[in-house]
Amino acid sequence: MIDLSNAPLIGKGNERACYAHPQDNDKAIKITLKHKAKRNKQTKTEIKYYKKLLKRGLNDWSHLPKFYGEIQTNKGKGYVVEVIKDYDGEVSKSFAHYMNKEGFKKYQKELNDLKHYFLNHCIIFNYGMMPKNLLLRKRSKNKFELVLIDGLGDVSYLTIQNIIPYFARQRIKRRWKKFENKYLIEGKRVKE
Repeated sequence: MIDLSNAPLIGKGNERACYAHPQDNDKAIKITLKHKAKRNKQTKTEIKYYKKLLKRGLNDWSHLPKFYGEIQTNKGKGYVVEVIKDYDGEVSKSFAHYMNKEGFKKYQKELNDLKHYFLNHCIIFNYGMMPKNLLLRKRSKNKFELVLIDGLGDVSYLTIQNIIPYFARQRIKRRWKKFENKYLIEGKRVKE
C-alpha cells in the first residue's frame, strides 16, 4: 500500500484528486474523492478504457498520459499515470491557462493534431471535454502538444458503436464539434 499522507497534490477536480507518486517523480496517482466514491463512474470508465487501449497495442501516448495500472493507497484505490511535464521538467499547465493568456488561435496546429490523434487511433473522449482537462506539454520552446488528462472513454449508455471504427470516428467528430462550439470562441475566458 502506498501512503499519500505527505504526497504533493498535483491537481484536484470535482470527483478526483491527483497526487505525486511518493516513489517515482514521473508518475502520479489518481484517487476518487471520498464523498464521490459511490459514484466514481468516470474513474471506472477511464481504467477500463486504458486497459482496452493497452490490449489494442496502443504505443503512441503523445496525447494521453501513460497508464501503469491500479494501486492501493491509504486514501483508497487509485490508478497510476504518467506526470505530464514540459521539456524543462516543470509540470505542464492546462490548456485553459494558455487560452486565457494568449487565446486559442495560436494553438490551431496542436488542436488539429489532437483531433487527428483521436480519429486515427479511434480514441473516444468524454462528451464534456474541457480546456482545463487538457495540458499543453512544451516539448521545446517552439514545439507543443495537447494531452487529455481527464475524460477518457465514453460514459454514454450506448457504447457498442465505439467498437466499429466508422461509428467511433463519427462520435469523435460530433464531440469535437461540441468542444469547438463551446470553448473555441475568440475572447472567451474558460475555467482553469
